[in-house]
Amino acid sequence: MKKIKNTAILFSIMSAFLLSSCLSTPEKSQKSPESDEYVIEEPEVQQKVIREPKMLSVQNTASEKENEFKELLSRIELKIVSTPNTKRPVIAGNPFQAPYVISVKDQNGPVADFNVTISWPVSRSNDTITYSTAQMQTDAQGKIVFLPGIPSIAVKDKITFYPSPVTSSSAIVQAAYASAVTAPYVVKSKYTTYPGGILFVYDYNEKGNPTTNNFTLLQILRNSDINAGNAPISEVSYLSKSHQEIYKACLDVTGGEIKKATNFLIIGSFKYAKPAEENNGSATVTLVSEITCLDMKDGSVKYKTTITDSQTDKTKWNAETLCKQTLAQKVADAIIYGM
Repeated sequence: MKKIKNTAILFSIMSAFLLSSCLSTPEKSQKSPESDEYVIEEPEVQQKVIREPKMLSVQNTASEKENEFKELLSRIELKIVSTPNTKRPVIAGNPFQAPYVISVKDQNGPVADFNVTISWPVSRSNDTITYSTAQMQTDAQGKIVFLPGIPSIAVKDKITFYPSPVTSSSAIVQAAYASAVTAPYVVKSKYTTYPGGILFVYDYNEKGNPTTNNFTLLQILRNSDINAGNAPISEVSYLSKSHQEIYKACLDVTGGEIKKATNFLIIGSFKYAKPAEENNGSATVTLVSEITCLDMKDGSVKYKTTITDSQTDKTKWNAETLCKQTLAQKVADAIIYGM
Protein backbone atom coordinates (compact mmCIF):
# COMPACT_ATOMS: atom_id res chain seq x y z
CA MET A 1 0.00 0.00 0.00
CA LYS A 2 2.82 2.30 0.76
CA LYS A 3 4.42 1.57 -2.60
CA ILE A 4 1.27 2.53 -4.44
CA LYS A 5 1.02 5.75 -2.46
CA ASN A 6 4.60 6.80 -3.36
CA THR A 7 3.97 6.01 -6.97
CA ALA A 8 0.89 8.17 -6.98
CA ILE A 9 2.76 11.04 -5.44
CA LEU A 10 5.53 10.77 -8.03
CA PHE A 11 2.97 10.70 -10.83
CA SER A 12 1.27 13.79 -9.40
CA ILE A 13 4.55 15.72 -9.32
CA MET A 14 5.39 14.83 -12.90
CA SER A 15 1.92 15.78 -14.10
CA ALA A 16 2.21 19.14 -12.40
CA PHE A 17 5.61 19.75 -13.99
CA LEU A 18 4.34 18.95 -17.48
CA LEU A 19 1.28 21.13 -17.02
CA SER A 20 3.48 23.99 -15.88
CA SER A 21 5.70 23.61 -18.96
CA CYS A 22 2.75 23.71 -21.31
CA LEU A 23 1.35 26.83 -19.66
CA SER A 24 4.75 28.65 -19.85
CA THR A 25 5.32 27.96 -23.61
CA PRO A 26 4.36 31.12 -25.56
CA GLU A 27 1.96 30.84 -28.40
CA LYS A 28 3.17 31.62 -31.88
CA SER A 29 2.21 35.19 -32.51
CA GLN A 30 -0.32 35.76 -35.28
CA LYS A 31 0.12 39.49 -35.17
CA SER A 32 1.09 41.42 -38.28
CA PRO A 33 4.64 42.63 -38.59
CA GLU A 34 3.11 46.07 -38.70
CA SER A 35 1.96 45.70 -35.10
CA ASP A 36 3.69 47.74 -32.44
CA GLU A 37 4.30 44.52 -30.55
CA TYR A 38 6.14 42.80 -33.39
CA VAL A 39 8.92 44.79 -35.05
CA ILE A 40 11.42 43.42 -37.56
CA GLU A 41 14.53 45.60 -37.70
CA GLU A 42 16.14 45.70 -41.16
CA PRO A 43 19.92 46.04 -41.34
CA GLU A 44 21.06 49.63 -41.87
CA VAL A 45 21.99 50.30 -45.49
CA GLN A 46 25.21 52.27 -46.03
CA GLN A 47 24.38 54.87 -48.69
CA LYS A 48 27.25 56.12 -50.93
CA VAL A 49 27.59 59.86 -50.64
CA ILE A 50 28.49 61.48 -53.98
CA ARG A 51 30.17 64.81 -53.54
CA GLU A 52 30.25 66.91 -56.67
CA PRO A 53 33.69 68.49 -57.25
CA LYS A 54 33.95 72.16 -56.78
CA MET A 55 34.10 73.75 -60.20
CA LEU A 56 37.11 76.01 -60.75
CA SER A 57 36.67 78.78 -63.25
CA VAL A 58 39.54 78.49 -65.72
CA GLN A 59 38.41 81.69 -67.32
CA ASN A 60 38.60 83.56 -64.04
CA THR A 61 42.02 82.09 -63.26
CA ALA A 62 43.33 83.07 -66.69
CA SER A 63 41.83 86.51 -66.32
CA GLU A 64 43.61 87.02 -63.01
CA LYS A 65 46.93 85.97 -64.55
CA GLU A 66 46.38 88.26 -67.50
CA ASN A 67 45.52 91.23 -65.29
CA GLU A 68 48.62 90.62 -63.17
CA PHE A 69 50.71 90.37 -66.33
CA LYS A 70 49.36 93.64 -67.72
CA GLU A 71 49.99 95.35 -64.42
CA LEU A 72 53.54 93.99 -64.42
CA LEU A 73 54.13 95.26 -67.96
CA SER A 74 53.17 98.75 -66.84
CA ARG A 75 55.97 98.67 -64.24
CA ILE A 76 58.90 97.12 -66.12
CA GLU A 77 61.12 98.33 -68.95
CA LEU A 78 63.30 96.31 -71.32
CA LYS A 79 66.46 97.90 -72.74
CA ILE A 80 69.17 96.86 -75.17
CA VAL A 81 72.52 97.04 -73.36
CA SER A 82 74.87 95.86 -76.12
CA THR A 83 74.85 94.05 -79.48
CA PRO A 84 77.32 92.52 -81.95
CA ASN A 85 79.12 95.00 -84.23
CA THR A 86 76.89 95.61 -87.26
CA LYS A 87 79.51 97.74 -89.02
CA ARG A 88 81.54 94.58 -89.46
CA PRO A 89 78.79 91.97 -89.61
CA VAL A 90 79.41 88.28 -89.19
CA ILE A 91 79.67 86.15 -92.34
CA ALA A 92 77.18 83.29 -92.69
CA GLY A 93 78.73 80.08 -91.38
CA ASN A 94 80.80 81.90 -88.75
CA PRO A 95 79.99 82.50 -85.05
CA PHE A 96 78.95 85.83 -83.63
CA GLN A 97 81.85 87.57 -81.89
CA ALA A 98 79.70 89.16 -79.18
CA PRO A 99 76.33 88.41 -77.54
CA TYR A 100 73.15 90.44 -77.31
CA VAL A 101 72.64 91.81 -73.80
CA ILE A 102 69.36 93.26 -72.52
CA SER A 103 68.20 94.48 -69.11
CA VAL A 104 64.83 94.44 -67.35
CA LYS A 105 64.12 97.03 -64.66
CA ASP A 106 61.25 98.43 -62.65
CA GLN A 107 61.04 101.41 -60.29
CA ASN A 108 63.03 99.46 -57.70
CA GLY A 109 65.86 98.47 -60.00
CA PRO A 110 66.81 95.22 -61.81
CA VAL A 111 64.11 92.55 -62.09
CA ALA A 112 65.47 89.04 -61.55
CA ASP A 113 63.91 85.76 -62.76
CA PHE A 114 61.79 87.55 -65.37
CA ASN A 115 60.83 85.46 -68.41
CA VAL A 116 61.78 86.96 -71.77
CA THR A 117 61.08 85.47 -75.20
CA ILE A 118 63.65 85.96 -77.96
CA SER A 119 62.85 85.79 -81.69
CA TRP A 120 65.49 85.84 -84.44
CA PRO A 121 65.86 84.76 -88.13
CA VAL A 122 67.11 81.23 -88.75
CA SER A 123 66.19 80.31 -92.33
CA ARG A 124 64.87 81.82 -95.52
CA SER A 125 63.49 81.04 -98.94
CA ASN A 126 64.32 84.07 -101.07
CA ASP A 127 62.59 86.94 -99.25
CA THR A 128 60.49 84.75 -96.93
CA ILE A 129 62.20 84.52 -93.55
CA THR A 130 61.54 81.97 -90.80
CA TYR A 131 62.18 82.81 -87.14
CA SER A 132 63.08 80.73 -84.13
CA THR A 133 62.17 81.54 -80.52
CA ALA A 134 63.71 80.81 -77.14
CA GLN A 135 62.83 81.75 -73.59
CA MET A 136 65.32 82.93 -70.99
CA GLN A 137 65.17 84.32 -67.46
CA THR A 138 66.94 87.43 -66.26
CA ASP A 139 69.81 86.88 -63.85
CA ALA A 140 70.27 88.49 -60.44
CA GLN A 141 71.28 91.75 -62.17
CA GLY A 142 68.12 91.71 -64.29
CA LYS A 143 70.06 90.92 -67.47
CA ILE A 144 69.90 88.39 -70.27
CA VAL A 145 72.99 87.49 -72.29
CA PHE A 146 72.05 85.78 -75.56
CA LEU A 147 74.53 84.48 -78.11
CA PRO A 148 72.76 83.08 -81.21
CA GLY A 149 74.06 79.91 -82.80
CA ILE A 150 76.21 80.01 -85.92
CA PRO A 151 74.02 81.62 -88.61
CA SER A 152 73.49 79.55 -91.75
CA ILE A 153 71.83 82.29 -93.79
CA ALA A 154 72.59 85.82 -94.89
CA VAL A 155 70.01 88.29 -93.58
CA LYS A 156 69.54 91.91 -92.64
CA ASP A 157 66.74 91.89 -90.14
CA LYS A 158 66.19 92.26 -86.41
CA ILE A 159 66.21 90.24 -83.22
CA THR A 160 63.31 90.84 -80.81
CA PHE A 161 63.12 90.55 -77.02
CA TYR A 162 59.71 90.70 -75.35
CA PRO A 163 58.08 89.63 -72.06
CA SER A 164 56.88 86.05 -72.33
CA PRO A 165 53.05 86.08 -72.55
CA VAL A 166 51.31 84.22 -69.73
CA THR A 167 48.48 83.06 -72.03
CA SER A 168 47.92 82.74 -75.77
CA SER A 169 45.25 85.44 -75.72
CA SER A 170 45.76 87.80 -78.66
CA ALA A 171 45.35 90.79 -76.35
CA ILE A 172 48.08 89.50 -74.02
CA VAL A 173 50.42 88.66 -76.90
CA GLN A 174 49.93 92.14 -78.35
CA ALA A 175 50.59 93.70 -74.95
CA ALA A 176 53.83 91.70 -74.69
CA TYR A 177 54.91 92.78 -78.17
CA ALA A 178 54.17 96.39 -77.26
CA SER A 179 56.83 96.12 -74.53
CA ALA A 180 59.40 94.56 -76.89
CA VAL A 181 62.83 95.89 -77.75
CA THR A 182 64.68 95.11 -80.98
CA ALA A 183 68.24 95.21 -82.25
CA PRO A 184 69.76 94.71 -85.72
CA TYR A 185 70.47 91.12 -86.72
CA VAL A 186 72.90 91.34 -89.64
CA VAL A 187 74.68 88.48 -91.41
CA LYS A 188 76.56 88.87 -94.72
CA SER A 189 76.43 86.28 -97.47
CA LYS A 190 79.37 83.91 -97.57
CA TYR A 191 79.44 84.43 -101.35
CA THR A 192 80.53 88.05 -100.89
CA THR A 193 83.95 86.98 -99.60
CA TYR A 194 86.98 86.80 -101.86
CA PRO A 195 87.19 86.09 -104.79
CA GLY A 196 83.77 87.70 -105.24
CA GLY A 197 81.65 87.32 -108.35
CA ILE A 198 80.43 88.51 -111.75
CA LEU A 199 77.36 90.36 -113.03
CA PHE A 200 75.25 90.03 -116.15
CA VAL A 201 72.78 92.84 -115.38
CA TYR A 202 71.37 95.13 -118.06
CA ASP A 203 69.59 98.48 -118.08
CA TYR A 204 66.54 98.96 -120.29
CA ASN A 205 65.10 102.21 -121.61
CA GLU A 206 61.50 103.33 -121.38
CA LYS A 207 60.70 101.60 -124.70
CA GLY A 208 61.80 98.27 -123.25
CA ASN A 209 65.07 97.97 -125.16
CA PRO A 210 68.36 96.91 -123.48
CA THR A 211 71.01 99.62 -123.40
CA THR A 212 74.13 98.66 -121.42
CA ASN A 213 75.44 96.82 -118.36
CA ASN A 214 74.26 98.37 -115.10
CA PHE A 215 77.35 100.11 -113.81
CA THR A 216 75.64 101.60 -110.71
CA LEU A 217 75.01 98.20 -109.09
CA LEU A 218 78.53 97.07 -109.90
CA GLN A 219 80.04 100.16 -108.29
CA ILE A 220 77.93 99.84 -105.12
CA LEU A 221 79.06 96.24 -104.66
CA ARG A 222 82.68 97.27 -105.09
CA ASN A 223 82.23 100.09 -102.58
CA SER A 224 80.94 97.41 -100.16
CA ASP A 225 84.32 95.65 -100.30
CA ILE A 226 83.08 92.96 -102.68
CA ASN A 227 85.31 91.97 -105.57
CA ALA A 228 82.88 92.19 -108.49
CA GLY A 229 83.13 92.53 -112.28
CA ASN A 230 81.05 92.06 -115.41
CA ALA A 231 80.50 88.58 -116.81
CA PRO A 232 82.82 87.39 -119.60
CA ILE A 233 79.82 87.48 -121.96
CA SER A 234 78.05 90.75 -122.75
CA GLU A 235 76.12 90.13 -125.95
CA VAL A 236 72.53 91.34 -125.82
CA SER A 237 71.46 88.08 -127.47
CA TYR A 238 72.05 86.28 -124.16
CA LEU A 239 69.24 88.30 -122.53
CA SER A 240 66.75 85.91 -124.09
CA LYS A 241 68.64 82.85 -122.80
CA SER A 242 67.86 80.90 -119.65
CA HIS A 243 69.94 81.35 -116.53
CA GLN A 244 71.56 77.96 -117.03
CA GLU A 245 72.49 78.84 -120.60
CA ILE A 246 74.13 82.07 -119.44
CA TYR A 247 75.98 80.17 -116.70
CA LYS A 248 77.23 77.57 -119.16
CA ALA A 249 78.31 80.29 -121.62
CA CYS A 250 80.45 81.86 -118.87
CA LEU A 251 82.10 78.50 -118.25
CA ASP A 252 82.68 77.85 -121.93
CA VAL A 253 84.26 81.25 -122.58
CA THR A 254 86.76 80.78 -119.74
CA GLY A 255 87.36 77.06 -120.19
CA GLY A 256 85.77 76.43 -116.81
CA GLU A 257 88.34 78.56 -114.99
CA ILE A 258 85.63 81.03 -113.95
CA LYS A 259 84.52 78.49 -111.32
CA LYS A 260 87.80 78.97 -109.48
CA ALA A 261 87.88 82.73 -109.93
CA THR A 262 84.38 83.59 -108.67
CA ASN A 263 81.80 82.63 -106.05
CA PHE A 264 78.64 83.95 -107.67
CA LEU A 265 76.95 85.05 -110.90
CA ILE A 266 74.22 87.70 -110.77
CA ILE A 267 71.77 87.79 -113.68
CA GLY A 268 69.20 90.55 -113.87
CA SER A 269 67.71 93.70 -115.33
CA PHE A 270 66.63 97.26 -114.51
CA LYS A 271 63.48 98.17 -116.44
CA TYR A 272 60.71 100.72 -116.43
CA ALA A 273 57.80 99.30 -114.43
CA LYS A 274 55.47 101.73 -116.21
CA PRO A 275 55.79 104.87 -118.36
CA ALA A 276 57.19 107.96 -116.68
CA GLU A 277 54.61 110.41 -115.30
CA GLU A 278 55.23 114.07 -116.12
CA ASN A 279 53.06 116.77 -114.56
CA ASN A 280 53.49 120.52 -113.97
CA GLY A 281 57.26 120.68 -114.11
CA SER A 282 57.98 117.35 -112.36
CA ALA A 283 58.43 113.77 -113.43
CA THR A 284 58.09 110.44 -111.63
CA VAL A 285 59.97 107.36 -112.77
CA THR A 286 59.28 103.85 -111.47
CA LEU A 287 61.83 101.13 -112.15
CA VAL A 288 61.79 97.41 -111.34
CA SER A 289 64.76 95.10 -110.98
CA GLU A 290 64.61 91.32 -111.22
CA ILE A 291 67.70 89.60 -109.82
CA THR A 292 68.80 85.95 -109.68
CA CYS A 293 71.99 84.85 -107.88
CA LEU A 294 73.74 81.62 -108.90
CA ASP A 295 76.45 79.62 -107.18
CA MET A 296 79.35 79.46 -109.65
CA LYS A 297 80.41 76.03 -108.38
CA ASP A 298 77.34 74.26 -109.74
CA GLY A 299 74.99 76.86 -111.20
CA SER A 300 72.36 76.38 -108.50
CA VAL A 301 70.06 79.31 -107.73
CA LYS A 302 70.81 80.71 -104.26
CA TYR A 303 68.54 83.75 -104.21
CA LYS A 304 65.89 85.50 -106.30
CA THR A 305 64.16 88.82 -105.72
CA THR A 306 62.17 91.56 -107.44
CA ILE A 307 62.49 95.13 -106.16
CA THR A 308 60.63 98.27 -107.27
CA ASP A 309 61.44 101.92 -106.59
CA SER A 310 59.94 105.29 -107.58
CA GLN A 311 61.55 108.73 -107.61
CA THR A 312 60.29 112.19 -108.53
CA ASP A 313 62.39 115.11 -109.77
CA LYS A 314 62.11 118.16 -112.00
CA THR A 315 62.89 116.26 -115.20
CA LYS A 316 62.44 112.69 -116.35
CA TRP A 317 66.19 112.29 -116.83
CA ASN A 318 66.87 113.41 -113.25
CA ALA A 319 64.14 111.18 -111.89
CA GLU A 320 65.47 108.19 -113.83
CA THR A 321 69.05 108.78 -112.68
CA LEU A 322 67.95 109.11 -109.06
CA CYS A 323 65.72 106.04 -109.30
CA LYS A 324 68.54 103.92 -110.76
CA GLN A 325 70.76 104.93 -107.85
CA THR A 326 68.25 104.21 -105.08
CA LEU A 327 67.08 100.98 -106.71
CA ALA A 328 70.66 99.80 -107.22
CA GLN A 329 71.36 100.40 -103.51
CA LYS A 330 68.34 98.31 -102.54
CA VAL A 331 69.36 95.54 -104.91
CA ALA A 332 72.94 95.56 -103.60
CA ASP A 333 71.69 95.23 -100.02
CA ALA A 334 69.41 92.37 -101.06
CA ILE A 335 72.35 90.57 -102.69
CA ILE A 336 74.80 91.12 -99.83
CA TYR A 337 72.32 90.10 -97.12
CA GLY A 338 70.15 87.65 -99.03
CA MET A 339 72.31 85.60 -101.37
